[in-house]
Amino acid sequence: MEVHTSALAWLYWDPPQVIFTIPFIDHPIVYYGLIFVIGFIFAYLIMIHLFKREILGFNHLSERDIADWSDLALSLKKAAQPGHSFHSIFTKLNKSTQKYLEEWNVHQAIPKSMQNDILSAFDTAIRSFPSQFSRRRLERILPKTFHSAKDLSLFLTDRLTWFMVGGTILGARLGHVFFYDWPRYQNNLLSIFKTWEGGLASHGGAIGVLIALFLYHRRIHKQFAEFTFINLFDLLVIPMGLVFACIRIGNFFNQEILGTPTTLPWAIIFGHPSDQSLPEPRHPVQLYESAAYFSIFLFLYVFYRTSYKKLRPGTICGIFLILAASARFMLDFLKVPQSLMIDESILQTGQLLSIPFILGGALLLILAVKHKFVVKTA
Repeated sequence: MEVHTSALAWLYWDPPQVIFTIPFIDHPIVYYGLIFVIGFIFAYLIMIHLFKREILGFNHLSERDIADWSDLALSLKKAAQPGHSFHSIFTKLNKSTQKYLEEWNVHQAIPKSMQNDILSAFDTAIRSFPSQFSRRRLERILPKTFHSAKDLSLFLTDRLTWFMVGGTILGARLGHVFFYDWPRYQNNLLSIFKTWEGGLASHGGAIGVLIALFLYHRRIHKQFAEFTFINLFDLLVIPMGLVFACIRIGNFFNQEILGTPTTLPWAIIFGHPSDQSLPEPRHPVQLYESAAYFSIFLFLYVFYRTSYKKLRPGTICGIFLILAASARFMLDFLKVPQSLMIDESILQTGQLLSIPFILGGALLLILAVKHKFVVKTA
């Protein structure tokens, strides 16, 4: 990696794109791809935490929460005796369910109707005595009976990751191809798949994420009816800012999405700009944008941690869309034109595409304030 400073202290930036090549298959590992993956790893860990926090806040049980019905039936059979910690739950069961459990043995199945009755009794107890029958306490005293919030959050995050990775890469790549660079790819369609060479449009990635989130919500809705599409969107945008920040750092390594020339002391001279322009001092606008997205991530995470119990659905995603798209709109004034398809003499393509996202965020906030979205079941 060649780095030196000029007489005016401008940083000369010309790192190699390839970190190393995987032996045998001769596949290059590039900085852009590595940083992209790092962003998704951190987002994965954050989503596990967010899902776990949400699940622990649910004050009811459903079929998906039960790991072993036999173990639960055995506990309730013992609860028929006064003084047992679950006796109050046992008394809320239908008489037929009580009699069945009293005579139950481990070789018998629990009929569906009685499973529903048991879940209803637990729901009543949890709502009536949330400290005595909280999810944390149930998991602690009956670890084999209930799926832990951690296990459920891992289940949700694992599946979400596949949808998000596919939606982000596909949407961002197609967004770059069709919004910015179609003349380059129209006669070389196979180059569209060479994502390691750079060329991902954040607006296209956002559209891809929305489509992927819609499909993900349809996939999990039956098991996790508590999560509406808007609820999931609120959670997802928190780490999304971190992912976008990492992508911009990748753009910095790729020497793409260049800033306009400047004589400021922190200007960067890119040794081999992706647009084949001559090396000259430029705004490191990729780093400006990365810092903006990272700041948005920190703000939303703290905002969620301190206010999530009072937030209306749609608030966080509305704020994210406004802040992220506004940051992009303002910083694009410091970028050189990038689109080969649209006249950017007044506004750049990224700015034009940011306007609908800003308006969409404002609409989400208005609907959230007016309580137009369904509150998740709790």
